[in-house]
Amino acid sequence: MPATAKKTSRTPRKKSRVSAPALASPQEGDSVTSLAGRDANLPEWMLSQAYAEERPKYDSAVVIGSGISGLCCAARLARSKSFNGKVVLLGQPPAQSRRLIGGLTLRARALDYFAACLGISRSVLLDRLYDGRAAEVACHRQVAARFTRHRNGEYEIGPRGEWMSRWEHQGRILAYGVRNSHMAGTIYEFMVQQGIEWKNARPQSLSDCLDLAPGKKPFVINCNPAPLPGLGGIPVKPKRFVVAAQVPFSAPHREAKGILQTNTSFFCGRRRGGSLDASVWYPLLDPLSPSARMYAVFYRIVRNTPKLHKAAETEVLKDHLVGVGHALGLEPVDPEETMGTAVVPCSDWEANREHTPGYIDLGRLANLGTPIIAGDGMPRAALAAYVTAEALIAGVEPQAYLNHAGGKWRFGNRVTSLAFGPHSWAGDMALRWFPGYGLRLIQDRGETWAGVE
Repeated sequence: MPATAKKTSRTPRKKSRVSAPALASPQEGDSVTSLAGRDANLPEWMLSQAYAEERPKYDSAVVIGSGISGLCCAARLARSKSFNGKVVLLGQPPAQSRRLIGGLTLRARALDYFAACLGISRSVLLDRLYDGRAAEVACHRQVAARFTRHRNGEYEIGPRGEWMSRWEHQGRILAYGVRNSHMAGTIYEFMVQQGIEWKNARPQSLSDCLDLAPGKKPFVINCNPAPLPGLGGIPVKPKRFVVAAQVPFSAPHREAKGILQTNTSFFCGRRRGGSLDASVWYPLLDPLSPSARMYAVFYRIVRNTPKLHKAAETEVLKDHLVGVGHALGLEPVDPEETMGTAVVPCSDWEANREHTPGYIDLGRLANLGTPIIAGDGMPRAALAAYVTAEALIAGVEPQAYLNHAGGKWRFGNRVTSLAFGPHSWAGDMALRWFPGYGLRLIQDRGETWAGVE
């Protein structure tokens, strides 16, 4: 298997040169969640898992990384006849932690892809996640406002405007809040009996992966953000980072403040030093933090210059979390144990054209430019996992399909990052004078939010 990078064919469109499998009905007994929707422009055979028979080009799979994308991809492959008992996952089973690491915004659209990968219904997944209490954290709408920090250190929330509601989606729920490690652990619970082999290994090359494969012609799926050495990927020195801090909150004075309503998420931001300090606030139920009722993440796009002070940027965002939380009537829950911070390098905006036969950088392809901003990590990870697994099962190369599937998400990330970064003056003005309508201009309210049910 050559280890040098080659160019892929152009991203498949309606008149694609990429071969597609013969179509037929899904196999009897296979639980398939409907994936109707335009968020990823998937081909019809992939939306319905409808191909005449499994004709994989590869006889096994090695999945690197046990995050959400790795778990979902391994689960879908292991459910197929061709890859059952022939999937190796390099990593450790997800560990539960109170600390908020990774994204917590669970767009309802992500549930469609999770359910399709696991072969279960959305309702079964939601019941397991929330122990029958999903309605308490379901978001029916999102409002937006600008915050002000006064000289005495107190925070004030400006006029609010609604920019999205479930009624624009035929009454469908928009999103939920869930701790990332709880989401990963729940996925793991559904896949423990699928015959996936786990190995606690950290490969340093493609050859290392091939040595661990259960077959003679394996496909290697790298779900980590960094590529394997020698196979291309993000620049050694990223041009941009997203700095973020997040923490769960209890809500002792939320009703008294009268700003946050039930079943409502909240976007709040303010311009500082040429970029927007932005935040989202979502309802949350967490079995490891029983008093938590909300979570919030503050994030900011920064350029990688000699003047960048990552620790100082993180401290400002942590102060914002506490200050805005108090203005909303919320209190951080054990921040010394639960608060998570991160400085995440951003990948390129363009689709990844580098291609090594038998290998895919799924983690990088799922990033789609700027993380966190417009396309939350969980739906992007689930989408990337689903597309990759379905393509391999059907016997077609996944990378071109995955590049195409991320087009709408990549565009949304880029537009939003401009309004939060180089043109943050416009985003700040919109939040100040017309917060609801302003977000409608730059944010997607379409099929990337509500699911099909």
